[in-house]
Amino acid sequence: MLRRWTGCQRTIYNGKVSEDPLFAAQRRLEPASGKTDVRTPLDQQYAQFKDRELTPWLYEVPSQILRNGAVRWMTARQRQLKGLGRAPRRRTRRDFNTVVITRELFRFIRTGRSVVIELGTKAKPLGLLPFRAHRPYGLPNTIVVRESAGQWFVSFCYAHASERVLREPHELAYELNRFDDDAIAHVTLGIDRNVRDNCIASSDGRQFRPEAIVLERMRRKEVGAKRYQRRIARARKGSANHRKLVARLAGKKAYAPRARHDFAHKVSHALASADARFFVLEELKIQGMTRAPKARRDETTLKWLRNGARAKAGLNRSILQSCWGSIHRYLACKAARRNKLVGLVPAANTSRECSRCGHIHPDNRDGARFVCLRCGFEAHADDNAACNIRTRGIGRLRRGEYQAVKTRKRVAPVRRKVSNTTGGQPAHACEGESPRPEHRTERTQDPLAA
Repeated sequence: MLRRWTGCQRTIYNGKVSEDPLFAAQRRLEPASGKTDVRTPLDQQYAQFKDRELTPWLYEVPSQILRNGAVRWMTARQRQLKGLGRAPRRRTRRDFNTVVITRELFRFIRTGRSVVIELGTKAKPLGLLPFRAHRPYGLPNTIVVRESAGQWFVSFCYAHASERVLREPHELAYELNRFDDDAIAHVTLGIDRNVRDNCIASSDGRQFRPEAIVLERMRRKEVGAKRYQRRIARARKGSANHRKLVARLAGKKAYAPRARHDFAHKVSHALASADARFFVLEELKIQGMTRAPKARRDETTLKWLRNGARAKAGLNRSILQSCWGSIHRYLACKAARRNKLVGLVPAANTSRECSRCGHIHPDNRDGARFVCLRCGFEAHADDNAACNIRTRGIGRLRRGEYQAVKTRKRVAPVRRKVSNTTGGQPAHACEGESPRPEHRTERTQDPLAA
């Protein structure tokens, strides 16, 4: 039944999305049809999608489920009009596997020592939904139920009174910059992330690594996934055996993302709970680092040359599985709740520079061991890099680079006017080249981007 609720809510959402091109086509035919005002309705009506013959299944779910589908479309459309997101698009089972349930269809009921969620209305109850909460919570007005690889999750938000006043990043940077050198070094923590063994090292000597049993389970799940893929290739599509194998394959592949998600949350929580008030990380361009190499071609023989794509694919996989971006996002969120600052520094030569004398040389580092060729300083390579990151972060803080309120750039496409003298093409356009839309740049104040 929850899957049916999800599918019906997705049907209403896609129906609202499909209205836009329908009314756009009517606007193009407006002069010939004689209609004077044809606009896409910006409302939350959904009754036009219910039909006893075409969509009889929509009558089998509560009306609140259908209404929430229209509300989700309206929320996405309002974000588009405010410039906060793209236009709503059609969704499938892969990217729309959640159902939003409002308080008319659920109630929290205590049964003994546990609490369960009763779904459905009082006249037509659906059943009880037991769940395990990982923290104390309040009663919400809306819950979201999601299915992932055969497992179900419920999430919700609730309002609570907070006595802490959250400050902006530039305010925290100004306050930290007033400390003396010893105090700022005591409250600053440098964090180094590497891809060699998924080690997260901090400047205070701590190192975080995934558990050995978790890595072994991930390896075994990957081997099992390949075995199920071979069995799926031999199974007949549409059969019950094929569906069972696909479900088991999804369970095998779902373990690794959950394990990495758990590791990123544990590391970010351990770092944010420390006594430090300023966290410094390397500014890693993950999207550029994981970009596939360009194809190479011999100009004389017109044959494709080796570009190292296979070796680069393995490196890209390791980078994406190292949780670099997740740790940064989670740490920034948890540090902001504690009025702590997170800053970035350039990553060049952080692992080749000596944290004691500042000497930079490629031979200073040999794998996981760092030995300075000038002063003979020895340390773990990741710990030395974390100390360099902390020093650079303090330098940028002293120069006031974290105190400025940055602005966020918004780019909106603007249609270029077409000249009639060139047969529908702009006067400067080359033959066979389509005109490109101009862009208008707007700058708005965004203190959170500082």
